Amino acid sequence: MSPHIFIPLSTIIFFGMNLYSYWWFKNSLISKFKWLLRLIFTLIFLFEVAYFIAIKSSPLPPPIYQISIICIGISFMLFCTILPFNLALLFIKKLKKNSQKIAKFIIDICVIFGFCLYIIIGAYNANFNTIITEYNVKIQNLKSPLNLAVISDVHIGEFFQKEYMASIVDKINLLNPDALFIVGDLVDLSSDELGDFLDPLKDVKSKFGTFMVVGNHEYYHGIDGLISKFKELGIRVLENESVEMGGVNLAGVYDITGFKMDKFKPDFNQAFKSVNPNLPTILLAHQPRSLKYLNKDVDLAISGHTHGGQIFPFSLLVWINQKYIYGLYKINENMQLLVSSGAGLWGPPFRVGTNSEIVYLKLGD
Repeated sequence: MSPHIFIPLSTIIFFGMNLYSYWWFKNSLISKFKWLLRLIFTLIFLFEVAYFIAIKSSPLPPPIYQISIICIGISFMLFCTILPFNLALLFIKKLKKNSQKIAKFIIDICVIFGFCLYIIIGAYNANFNTIITEYNVKIQNLKSPLNLAVISDVHIGEFFQKEYMASIVDKINLLNPDALFIVGDLVDLSSDELGDFLDPLKDVKSKFGTFMVVGNHEYYHGIDGLISKFKELGIRVLENESVEMGGVNLAGVYDITGFKMDKFKPDFNQAFKSVNPNLPTILLAHQPRSLKYLNKDVDLAISGHTHGGQIFPFSLLVWINQKYIYGLYKINENMQLLVSSGAGLWGPPFRVGTNSEIVYLKLGD
């Protein structure tokens, strides 16, 4: 979506959500704090507007960016908490007056408690609850079993930096994988801004090494420089090409964002040009909907991008956009798709209904 459309549209949407939430609170059991509510919602909205404006202009200073993106999460989650309880009020109006007051008081308590729980669970899942998700996948004609670690969407940047990357690498090394696959959106900074944030990736211990494809966020921060940076770290970046690894063809394509940016465009035909027809093929493609450009089956495709929806019920919109949102899918009799929820996050530092994860993929015949 063009910034000329995204900025005013986002501003209108979040203004509406904040106004709706303010209206609810000023009629709730904390209505006597109206002046404080006005101040809080005004500040939240101003930080959100600053973020939207910065998309088209210069980046915000890190502290302002972090506050702004947290405000966006709070507005969305507060709106999603209030809306279903507000719908319940329609039924309460049918009760007697005294019963209405009691029911309204209970709903007010439920909204406040529910929102606090929503935020606490979201912050915990996003920042302190990275899990290992294990899949056992059968692939025909696989010569020997493969144990793979897969990460996507780490988004090293304003929130997660070198320390977080090191913690991910430590968890990966405990799995003792044959290879590490990185399926895009590794960073949210330019190559000049990264410094040593990615240095822990040099310490990954695996039999065949580390392989990756770029995601849409690499395009936003200077994809040329970032690909060079990844290669300097010893990562094998697959650029519309395939390699033989551990008895499989491992193919990788640029992200479909390349079509919009008119550079580094994905080319599936080029990626499969040199595959060994006697070996099974694994494809790395950042976005699940990239598969609509695929004109031949592969044994297994691996994607990320969706974050598993990151914050329910936003996951419903992600599902509409991507079709495949999380987990292992059987596309047809010959092809499977694995979609990871990602090892980091983008935007508001909350996860609800999903976890940050490292995938441990066990392949067998």
